[in-house]
Amino acid sequence: MPENTLAAFQHAIRLSCDYVEVDVRTTRDGKLVIMHDRTVDRTTNGSGAVNELTLAAIRRLDAGAKFSPLYRGEKVPTLDEVLELCRGKINVYIDHKDAPVEAILRTIRRHRMEKQVLIYGGLDKLQEWKRVAPYLPVMPSLPQQYRKPGGIAELRKVLPVDALNGDMALWTCELVQEAHREGITVYVDNLGSPDTPEGYRQSIEMGVEGIETDYPDDLLRFIRQL
Repeated sequence: MPENTLAAFQHAIRLSCDYVEVDVRTTRDGKLVIMHDRTVDRTTNGSGAVNELTLAAIRRLDAGAKFSPLYRGEKVPTLDEVLELCRGKINVYIDHKDAPVEAILRTIRRHRMEKQVLIYGGLDKLQEWKRVAPYLPVMPSLPQQYRKPGGIAELRKVLPVDALNGDMALWTCELVQEAHREGITVYVDNLGSPDTPEGYRQSIEMGVEGIETDYPDDLLRFIRQL
């Protein structure tokens, strides 16, 4: 499925996944769109930085044809469209790329999605989120300086995290157990070479609650086999 498109999110809903990840950026005219990269070059038939293009210009782009001719004509969605699609059907993991916190928060509230979102970002961004919306769960990747005995407890003094993320290769059973002692959920990133049944097995054996994958069909099939 072409990434960050409504077609991909609809597929995740059909599969009964727990979350979809959406990467939020702001256009030149202040609209919130879903795009992983700083530019539209890799995933669409256009070029240029998201924050230098208007929403109208971005909506004219094709976000599906590069993935497959079957998805020709797929548009870059807005955050409004994604939340409207997902409300009541699937949770949304918002990767806060480049957008004002207040603008994202207003959109979440407008769709009454406060109980269906998880906010991902760097520590500085997430500290701002906790200041303006302390009731929303936040999730950073576990920074290197806190990957030590007692480190996760230290992190909680800096930011009251609800969940932790990061490359599965950087996690150990001991770190997962420490997170659990602090009441923190662990979602690991299996993207890339660990996005295989063996990688899923390793993550599950560490005791994590969630696995981020580009192949939800394969992961769900593996879990059913277990």
